[in-house]
Amino acid sequence: MAVNVEQKHTLPKISVITAVYNGARFIEGALTSVLKQRDVEAGCYVIDGGSTDGTVDIIQRYAGRLAGWLSEPDQGISDAFNKGVERTQGDYLMFLNADDALAHPRALADLVHHAVELGLPDVIYGDCDLYDPESDAFLYRAIINYNRERFLHCETLPHPGMLMHRRYFNRFGKFDLSFKVAMDYELFLRGVPSIGAFRAPLLVSRVRTGGISARSRTLVIEETIRALKMHGHLNGAGEVRMRAAYAARGAARRALEGAGLYHLFDALRRRAANGGKEQTS
Repeated sequence: MAVNVEQKHTLPKISVITAVYNGARFIEGALTSVLKQRDVEAGCYVIDGGSTDGTVDIIQRYAGRLAGWLSEPDQGISDAFNKGVERTQGDYLMFLNADDALAHPRALADLVHHAVELGLPDVIYGDCDLYDPESDAFLYRAIINYNRERFLHCETLPHPGMLMHRRYFNRFGKFDLSFKVAMDYELFLRGVPSIGAFRAPLLVSRVRTGGISARSRTLVIEETIRALKMHGHLNGAGEVRMRAAYAARGAARRALEGAGLYHLFDALRRRAANGGKEQTS
């Protein structure tokens, strides 16, 4: 759908925040995917943690087209995201990983139009295509229909394809610096169970697997359990059951990975969870 200039300036403004540290391999793709967005007011703000691999040189090449950027040591991803929240002006915020990218030039315009149609919800997200970081081969489309019960059993939401309204942060606060990998899930737990989250049935982002959450599964489990307990959604007996489920799931995953079948299994599992819908690019 074409958007005229007047319509464009009445839509909510979007600030895309990208946190990066030594991400020279992929950061340019993330930046250009934002800069190519059409029919929407979107600015890209980059928070670099003091990279030494050439990342800053790449950022500087695009500095004149960015909403802003800085490079300085930080206390981790949560700290970097909070700096972005403090320094941006958008009505909606998106946290796009440095090794991910928006899927096409109308990804933000399409998502923000859905937000307008739904009355500007605090949390709205679309689907993400997952790719292998080495071969760049397409793996599957992640389609997550928000369900409160599943969410409280650790099915998180896809922040690389999500818009969060600034009022969410005004009401529930910013990222907790004590969380190093599950900071998004903990932030969602503060508000999403009570206000909900809305899925727009469209492709928003390209996501590379193998990020910090995948590399730190034990820490993800510990922080997820801590977040659920902190917000009163998990008692002692529930923690025992959850740890047992994680242990069984981990053993099954290791077996499938050893056979080279995990990605196929995961794609089929997600497809079944979404009513048999195809998850292809």
